[in-house]
Amino acid sequence: MTKLEFILALNEKLASFPRAEVQQRLSFYCEMIEDRMEDGLSEEEAVAAVGDVARIAAEIAGELTP
Repeated sequence: MTKLEFILALNEKLASFPRAEVQQRLSFYCEMIEDRMEDGLSEEEAVAAVGDVARIAAEIAGELTP
């Protein structure tokens, strides 16, 4: 999975949450992927190292749900 595919998938899963919160989370994960790429991983390896989109979305949803 590419960084763009990851970000788009995460964005889709978080569509029901406030836009500002979602943007903040997307920026965080985008930077995390870029940092791993700077450390020498390929784009796909960097995305895989971040984790599963569904699991990450569930964690974020848990944090954003009162």
